[in-house]
Amino acid sequence: MSAVPPRNTLLRLASFLRDNRARLLSAWRASVDNDPQISTSETLARAQFIDHIPRILDAFELQLAAHGAEQQAEARNQRRRGVLDHGISRWLHGYHYRETMREWGHLQTCLADKVEEFAVSESDLDARTMRAARELLTQLFVDCMTESAAAQVRLQQTEASSRLRDLEQALEQLRALERERANLWHEAAHDLRGNLNAVQLAAASAFARAPAPLPGAEIIERTTHTLTALLDDLTALARLEAGRELRSIAAFDADVLVRELCAVMQPLAAERGLTLSTELTALHVSGDAVKVRRIAQNLILNGLKFTERGGVHVTAAPARLGGVDSWQLTVADTGVGISERASPAITRLLRAATREDEAQARSSFAPVHTLPSESSHMPGSATGEGVGLIIVKRLCELLDATIHIDSTPGSGTTFRIMFPRAYSPSPAPRP
Repeated sequence: MSAVPPRNTLLRLASFLRDNRARLLSAWRASVDNDPQISTSETLARAQFIDHIPRILDAFELQLAAHGAEQQAEARNQRRRGVLDHGISRWLHGYHYRETMREWGHLQTCLADKVEEFAVSESDLDARTMRAARELLTQLFVDCMTESAAAQVRLQQTEASSRLRDLEQALEQLRALERERANLWHEAAHDLRGNLNAVQLAAASAFARAPAPLPGAEIIERTTHTLTALLDDLTALARLEAGRELRSIAAFDADVLVRELCAVMQPLAAERGLTLSTELTALHVSGDAVKVRRIAQNLILNGLKFTERGGVHVTAAPARLGGVDSWQLTVADTGVGISERASPAITRLLRAATREDEAQARSSFAPVHTLPSESSHMPGSATGEGVGLIIVKRLCELLDATIHIDSTPGSGTTFRIMFPRAYSPSPAPRP
């Protein structure tokens, strides 16, 4: 008996696959259900699971029976559209691309089994015809897997890009709100300062005209002084939060700056019966001397405020951080330390990486260890819950400095600030 022409055989194979499609799809679903690495398919009804696969099988059968290059091209286009739609559908149903690829593998196995079943049932097949059918089957699934994976990767990239745009917009909105809040703080502090100055002038005038000291005069003076210090800190913080403070980099001697600052503050220490000592090394650095002085002054005043016996020791020395030349300012006191209740909150505040972390730290910050304002002349003038620490933190951020705090209740607190020893030639504003 002569061999059956290959095209007639491929037509019969196409008809056989079409007649056995229901069995093929059932076998595929059972194979996928038994795969422990595919879990999403369990959530799909049969119609959802089958999805666009019949279109892809139609295209394969069309390719088997195609006349000429034009029908072959039509079959490939039909298959490609089905694969893309199937990939998008799987993505929308929550499939990971690995699950999709494993499903394709199971479908290829089931379809190959049907082709072999056809080969066994036909007694007059030649090897050339079946080789052509198997090559078409292999190419089908190579193309299906490649196109499906590419479609899902594109979807993933699109989704990631969309999330990134949303995050960028949210971040910009947050920054705008922070700038607006800082501007409101600045305006409110300015208005309050004007009213407070009016109160101070009126009180001073009344006290000057009085024939004898008025009761409560000292309390009024102390209260207005404390409020002035608080407004100073709020104004400084508002400028930092709004990005209005720029760093002005120039060369200076850090040891001279710290020595002169401590000399000015010696009377405050003596008034409380405390020592204020220094251990300094000749230290030529670049940086913003005004802001470094503000950081050091706040921390020294803070140490004097919460120390009853002993004193505050200040050191400034060269250091290295991550292989980069730096210098370290250390302010250590022998005071009450930070209470166990307040310590975690203060630590979070100093090390907060995001404004949300900082907000949580502020909410749990106890008024145990606040930093006085630069304008405070008495160590006992507190400036409000955590405002001074936030100012120190913002100034350190502006100067690319890092903060580390050690505290033992009843034994004292040590602040270590690590500054760069040099900056790039172009000073940069705080972002």
